[in-house]
Amino acid sequence: CGRAQVDVYKLAEEVTAGLTGMEVPLRVAVMGCVVNGPGEAREADLGVASGNGKGQIFVKGEVIKTVPESKIVETLIEEAMKLAEQMETDGDATGVPVVTGKPAVTVS
Repeated sequence: CGRAQVDVYKLAEEVTAGLTGMEVPLRVAVMGCVVNGPGEAREADLGVASGNGKGQIFVKGEVIKTVPESKIVETLIEEAMKLAEQMETDGDATGVPVVTGKPAVTVS
C-alpha cells in the first residue's frame, strides 16, 4: 500500500522471527496502512494496523490497545503467547500458524 507509514516488511519479519517455534495456529495480520489495515487486522486472530508512529493491536477482532511503533513487535508477541496459551487450554491448538499481510509468511 502506498499509504504505509511504517516498514511493513521489516515489521512482518520481526514478528515472524518472534513467533518462530510457535506451534499454535494463529492468523497474524501485520498491516502498515491506517486506511485498510484495521479491517484486515480485525479479521485475524491477532493483528496490528500501523501508522502515525503507533499501532492499534487487535485480538479476535477487537482493539485491545494502541502502542507506540517501537512497542508493536513486543506487544504482538506477548499477545500471541497469551492467545496460544488460551487456545491450548481450550483445545483449539491444532493446524498451521500463519502470518498474513505483505509479505505473507507461514511460520511453522
